[in-house]
Amino acid sequence: MNTTKWGEQMADRTVVLVVDDEIKLCRNIAYKLKKEGFSALEAHQGKTAIDIVKRTKVDVVILDFMLTDITGLEVLRQIKQISPETVVYMLTAHGNIENAVAAMKLGAEDFFNKPIELQVLTEVVKRLSLNPVQSGKEDLIWQSKKMRQVLQWLEPVTETDASVLLLGESGVGKTAMAKWIHRRSERAAGPFIAINCAAIPENLLESELFGVQKGAFTGALESRAGKFEAAHEGTIFLDEIGEISLPMQAKLLHVIEEKKLMRLGSHIEKNVDIRILSATNKPLRKLVQEGKFRNDLYYRLNVVEIEIPPLRERKEDIPFLLEQQVQRLNQKYKKTLSFSPEAVQVLCEYAWPGNIREFLNVTERTHILKRAGSIEPAELAFDETIKKEMTQKSSTYPNINLKEALDNVEGQLIEKALQESGGNQTKAADLLGISRNALIYKMKKMRKA
Repeated sequence: MNTTKWGEQMADRTVVLVVDDEIKLCRNIAYKLKKEGFSALEAHQGKTAIDIVKRTKVDVVILDFMLTDITGLEVLRQIKQISPETVVYMLTAHGNIENAVAAMKLGAEDFFNKPIELQVLTEVVKRLSLNPVQSGKEDLIWQSKKMRQVLQWLEPVTETDASVLLLGESGVGKTAMAKWIHRRSERAAGPFIAINCAAIPENLLESELFGVQKGAFTGALESRAGKFEAAHEGTIFLDEIGEISLPMQAKLLHVIEEKKLMRLGSHIEKNVDIRILSATNKPLRKLVQEGKFRNDLYYRLNVVEIEIPPLRERKEDIPFLLEQQVQRLNQKYKKTLSFSPEAVQVLCEYAWPGNIREFLNVTERTHILKRAGSIEPAELAFDETIKKEMTQKSSTYPNINLKEALDNVEGQLIEKALQESGGNQTKAADLLGISRNALIYKMKKMRKA
């Protein structure tokens, strides 16, 4: 049963498919998501879920491991074949680490243990809708000197097991950086488990991180593993680490130092072999001075510290981020849109206080609202307050040399296309969407400039 008919889905709403053979639970999750403003679909069998993904665009799937017709892992595998960009979260009542690791390798974004607070799920989907996840093969996109320096400095660190603390404003790409480090480490074949510490209520965080023993509290009907066990022989990424309480900091420190953990309600220690990456947009050193963050934990997490620069300080990256985003969106929405040079320039000049997260949000919203052709500056889907501020700024500085700025962006795109095509002008022209003669003409102008 669908809580929203397929033909009535709004293009700018995140579509979430809930797949669970526990009909009451499935409906409760869907109802909660609908109340939060999402478009919610339901499926009580795996084959029904696969059919829905074939017939409509689904952004997020919340998928139970155990279904009556086929396994959740098989559903996950087929969903990723049909729609690689659909984000899948797994639910399990069995705390089976092998299944969780297998799901992550098949492309699941994360897994959650049942029973789970509905608010936790909705917060996860909310954060995802504000910070779209790219396809599993994505990498960091960069061209700027600042990012080159960051990555060159981090390169030798990736080969070690050193804990890395990633700093930076909200939305700069700390999760993408953590994945970049993991993929280049000796643990790349192992799981990468990410958890947003701010998204999990304090009373549930311990069991999510370390697992729970049957009978530990009312409702703990069976033992289940946590994120640390799932990350065994891989990497765990603790996002928003500055949000955890002092008692939880003490427990986390013990696990890091001893490489052992105890599930909530258990007295048996388990060995864990993990690398820890963490991130925050809070001033941890100031929190240490104020007694709000443990000094010893800070230094355990901060063997290597790196700050990711905000997007406004690396604007050279914007055309290349846009190129990847347009390719992704054209594939996702079955369109062939492009951004005009003037629109690209506006995007490059904007300060992006929300960083890459805001950039992805604005460009996707713009793409959704445009049916065909080239996107012009007036069609960029900033909110009205931002548009007003940009208009005022434009009138305040009437002597900006727009042609010079556009030529600079155009030159960067031409150089990138020539690099990707190995110098083949015909292929480079195809990548740019112009004729070979037009490319040759523009290259001659660049040489004369």
